[in-house]
Amino acid sequence: MIKKIIFVLGVILVIVMVYGFGKQIFSSLEAGKRLDNEAEKLTLLQRRNEELKKKLVEVGSLQFIEQQARDKLSLARPGETIMVIPQSEIDKVLGAQKEVQKIVEPYWQGWLRLFWR
Repeated sequence: MIKKIIFVLGVILVIVMVYGFGKQIFSSLEAGKRLDNEAEKLTLLQRRNEELKKKLVEVGSLQFIEQQARDKLSLARPGETIMVIPQSEIDKVLGAQKEVQKIVEPYWQGWLRLFWR
């Protein structure tokens, strides 16, 4: 009888230990996945940080500042003249370019014209 009780307690102890180890292994695997995800996020953020640093250097340059002043504030250097072309005129020119179409002739007519005309 005592052997049965010791055996049952031993089995229960083994089951509890297996359950505890399994839970720790599962927890470790989950932590590893979270660590991998965070490492990937860190890599993306570092790449974004490098891009922003490059953009900051570009934005701080005098050439960029001058270009922004010209484009957005319509400023010019002394002696320069700013010309504003209405959008309707631009559309007319671009529309005229779209209207010009190449006449497509059949291949046999192209060869005929090439050799006999």
